[in-house]
Amino acid sequence: MTTGTPGPRQIDTSTAHPARVYDWLLGGKDNYPVDEAVGERLPAEAAAGARQNRAFMNRAVAWLAAQGIDQFLDIGTGIPTEPNLHQ
Repeated sequence: MTTGTPGPRQIDTSTAHPARVYDWLLGGKDNYPVDEAVGERLPAEAAAGARQNRAFMNRAVAWLAAQGIDQFLDIGTGIPTEPNLHQ
């Protein structure tokens, strides 16, 4: 009897994915050579922008936590970009 649940999905490592390119720009480990190739073609400002984006998220969450907010919803791809929101 089948449950209608699809099997495990395969990751396409032949095509760059924006989340993995972002991970590469941040110096992460969850990317593939194809993502690195795209990242290397981006202007130098792309890596700086990615770091600034992550730093803003960390400052905003720290401020909100200091105001008493204790639950956050991080809507993303699930790639464990460091530092994570909950850290």
